[in-house]
Amino acid sequence: MTIHLFISEALVCAAMYTKVKQGGGPDNQRILFHELYDQVAFLSSLFRGEFIYPTAGLLPNLNRTLLGLETDGVITILHSTVQGDTGLAESPSRDIEAVELSLTERKSGRENFDFYNFLIWPFIESTWLAAVALMCLTPPSIKQEETWLDIRKTQETAQVLGKTLYHQGDLSYFEAVNKETLKNSFQFFEEEGLILVRKSSSKGIPSAIRLAPEWTPARDPEEGGIMPEGRLWDFIEKIAKSRREGKNRRDGATVSSRVIRLADLVGKDLFENASIKEVSEVRLGNQRKRVPRKQGSERTAKL
Repeated sequence: MTIHLFISEALVCAAMYTKVKQGGGPDNQRILFHELYDQVAFLSSLFRGEFIYPTAGLLPNLNRTLLGLETDGVITILHSTVQGDTGLAESPSRDIEAVELSLTERKSGRENFDFYNFLIWPFIESTWLAAVALMCLTPPSIKQEETWLDIRKTQETAQVLGKTLYHQGDLSYFEAVNKETLKNSFQFFEEEGLILVRKSSSKGIPSAIRLAPEWTPARDPEEGGIMPEGRLWDFIEKIAKSRREGKNRRDGATVSSRVIRLADLVGKDLFENASIKEVSEVRLGNQRKRVPRKQGSERTAKL
């Protein structure tokens, strides 16, 4: 894949896009170095299961990538006259204050900048979708806080949710509804402690999943809906900063409420099906207990 050749440049451009998408003049689209570093570090962490990065380390790689993009005429690096303005104590880029698109790149219609972004955007969309799917794991009631959900059905639900969001115009790329990419995202969420996964020792029984308590969104005490706040929502919003802007997504508040309502609706179905399955298993277990075991002599007589 082409993106493997330009992953460093793509991550930097996706981080810069958090400011460029705001529009306005160059000053309004300029990103401070510490903000750029923070978003690149965040995105690099998200995709560590997808890509292999240069081994030099984040800061040296970022410094090298910025210099390369400046040499290619894509960006302009603004240097500080005061040491340490970046907020990164031992940084080899301590004199870099901010980064912005070059005048040449603006005149060319952001041709190179957009090229790098288009490489990474499908992956950002897919990870955003997986994170939104975690909202579906919010228990509908206190009684269901200890309910475990089938992880395969949860991932399948994430795909259905993604298709719906795509047709609504809230997802730019249909490629984002990719089973393997979603699976990698769930693996990352498990490693970072966003979700708890109960592994199954039996082949016939799938692994189960639920949200970690500290990542579980709160519900409105009056209406009962999921509230757009908390650690999980902040995490989703940070991913969304680098998402491709679309005409159907410029009203953030409307999109937030629409996506949350849909995730809540899908999630309630997941929990309802899980509850029905638990009841069925309990009844089946009770029926098995009631069936008397046949005596050995009776079995012998029938042979």
